[in-house]
Amino acid sequence: MTSAADAGEMHGTRYLIGNTVTVAMVLVAVGLVMALTCRWARRVPGAVIFILGAGAAGLLAPILLGLPLGVVIQSLTGADTQPADQGLTPWVFGFVYAGFCVLAVAMAISVGAHVVDRWGHLLTAPPSAPSAFAVACGAVGMLPVSGAMAYWGVMGPGSLGPQGMDLPAQRTVLVVTALLGVSAFVIPLISRHLARWPRTAWLVTWTGCCVVVLQGPTQIVLAQDAVVQPLVVVLALAAVPGGSIYGLAVMRRYLQSRPNPDSAVLARRGQNPSPPDQVSPV
Repeated sequence: MTSAADAGEMHGTRYLIGNTVTVAMVLVAVGLVMALTCRWARRVPGAVIFILGAGAAGLLAPILLGLPLGVVIQSLTGADTQPADQGLTPWVFGFVYAGFCVLAVAMAISVGAHVVDRWGHLLTAPPSAPSAFAVACGAVGMLPVSGAMAYWGVMGPGSLGPQGMDLPAQRTVLVVTALLGVSAFVIPLISRHLARWPRTAWLVTWTGCCVVVLQGPTQIVLAQDAVVQPLVVVLALAAVPGGSIYGLAVMRRYLQSRPNPDSAVLARRGQNPSPPDQVSPV
C-alpha cells in the first residue's frame, strides 16, 4: 500500500470479505483443474463443469485476452503505470493479474480439453439462432452493455463508467469485453457462414455470453471506493438476464435440433425408439 491510510482500509469488512471470496474462488478453480487431470474426471457432474467453466470464462477471459495486449499498448504509448487512486504500488497489479492470466490459461486448457473429450461429438455444427424472443432478450441485454464497454474502453470511463479504469491496459480489457459480447450475439445469427469452424464458433459464443453476464456484477462488486455508478447497475440488470436467456436458448435450440443417438441405433436394429421421457440423455 502507498500510505498508512490505504493500508488501514485493507482491514475493513469490504476488503476482508472480498479477499476471502477471491481466495476461495481461486482454490475451487485450482481444485477443478487438478480434478480434470485425473482418470476419474468423467465422473465429475456436468453441472459442475458448466457452472465453474462459465464462471471462469466470464471472469478471466477479458483479463487473459485484454490485459497482455493492453500492457503492450501501455508500454508503447509511455502511459503512467500507476492506477488512479487505488492506493497500491504498480508491481502489485502486475503480480496479481499475471497470476489470474496463468490461472485462466490452466482453466482454458483443462476445461477445454475435457469438454472436447466428453462432449466433442456434439460440437459438429456451429450454434444456430434461437427463438425471436431469445434474440430480443439478447439484443436488449448484450448489445447496450457491449456498446458502453467499447465506448469506455476507447474514450475512457468518464463520470458514468467504471471508475479507476483509466489506464490503457485497463481500458483494453473493456474493449475486449465489448468485442466478446457482440461476437457472442452475432455468431448464432450467421451460423450458416461458420460451418467450417463449429468449435471456434461455440467457444466464442460461450465465452462472450459468460462475459456479458458476469462483467456487470463484477464492475459493481469491485466499484472504486464502493461507489457504484448508476449506469453500470442499469446495464448489469439488463445484461445478466438477457445474456443468460440468449446463451441458454442457443444451447437448447442446438440440442433439440440434433438427432437422438439412442433412437438412431434402435432404428438401425429395427426396434421402436423409446418415448422421449425414457430415452437416455446425451
